[in-house]
Amino acid sequence: MPVWQKLEKEIFDGNFGLMHSVLIVNDNKLIVEKYYNKWQKDTIHDIQSATKSVASALIGIAIDKGFIKSVNKKMVSMFPDFTFDRSDSLIKTIRLKDMLTMSAGIQWNEQTIMYNEPGNSLTDMYALEKNWIEYILKLPVTDTPGTKFNYSSGISILLGKIIEQSTKMSVQKFAEKYLFGPLGIQKYHWSEYFGVAHCGGGLYLTPLDMAKIGNLYYNEGSLEGKQIISKNWIKESLLPRFRTDYKTSYGYQWWIMDSLFDFRPVPFASGNGWQFIFIIKEFNMVVVTTGHNYAQEAPKTTMSYTELIYSILSSNPQFQKRIKNIYEQQLNLEPANFYDVFVLAYCLNRQGEYAKTITYLEKVENRYSGDLRLNFLMGEAYYYTGDIAKAKPHLERCIAICDEHNYPKPGYCQMATSILEKLAD
Repeated sequence: MPVWQKLEKEIFDGNFGLMHSVLIVNDNKLIVEKYYNKWQKDTIHDIQSATKSVASALIGIAIDKGFIKSVNKKMVSMFPDFTFDRSDSLIKTIRLKDMLTMSAGIQWNEQTIMYNEPGNSLTDMYALEKNWIEYILKLPVTDTPGTKFNYSSGISILLGKIIEQSTKMSVQKFAEKYLFGPLGIQKYHWSEYFGVAHCGGGLYLTPLDMAKIGNLYYNEGSLEGKQIISKNWIKESLLPRFRTDYKTSYGYQWWIMDSLFDFRPVPFASGNGWQFIFIIKEFNMVVVTTGHNYAQEAPKTTMSYTELIYSILSSNPQFQKRIKNIYEQQLNLEPANFYDVFVLAYCLNRQGEYAKTITYLEKVENRYSGDLRLNFLMGEAYYYTGDIAKAKPHLERCIAICDEHNYPKPGYCQMATSILEKLAD
């Protein structure tokens, strides 16, 4: 089954949760524009925290145009009407750069507690119904600014106020004049609270307009020969500045998928629910997705954006060739970690290289025998190579692991069940 056809079937079957769109731009041409689950192409979609990346673009434009002096400008100087606590010496050292990189040091907890649960800083702020700007600026500084990454929508909300005060325009009007207008973005909504656009997650765009923003970054800020955002700002924004986990880093309100094997890092805007804009320069692609996979309410799945983006990449001939070369290189090497193993095996399977998948995974099968992904990939590969006797126990083990850990059925469990049902027919 061709790569794209296989991915679409999995989307329709709900194995990627509730998806609304997938768009692919290749060499500045829109080659895929798909909508799912009754979504319409002209309907604006909440892009959630991908809003932060758009706000970063506006900050860059404000610096390019001289409204803001530099990323080293102190935060306190950008809020002249607010009286800061004179005893808090750390707050005076916070730079705009620290805010852009989520390293301002202001007390905030948004990642260890689920949204809509008490203790999540964003949820708690919503519940208080106080002026957001004043509330955030009164929070204590608990870490030295510029030293520690701490994801904070509160900091991004402050960026909206900085844009407004520095440019003497609302965020919306500034965006219309310098970003949305030049890109031809006319249909949008930007939620506003206490008189300021919500730059932490309040923007609604059509998926096609999300792709326009992604393609602007792909082209280093240039559109038809006109520089909308400076090359320097694009470069600085997408540099990995803080490692956030084993596979991602953070720049100026953009995430960066770290280098895997010899691939170039992939910057991306990310919003809750699977709102993504991926900038994949190495393979001349921009990928946009939207969905309704919100952590607290979506249909659950064991698949992640990693599987989604590598499924899409696997339809690219250049990427396919690189994966085959990497496979040859990795055969005689000890894998660095399971993530490397998984991605290579997953991509081989996506490309129909089932025999190679088996050869590669047999090296590490004993070490990672308890992982549902390895068992599914092995089972699927054996199934398609015709070795039913070896396929069945791996697929059954995949399902058993899901049951043991109470994992959701959509995803690997459902795909394994589907293959086993074919074997039973």
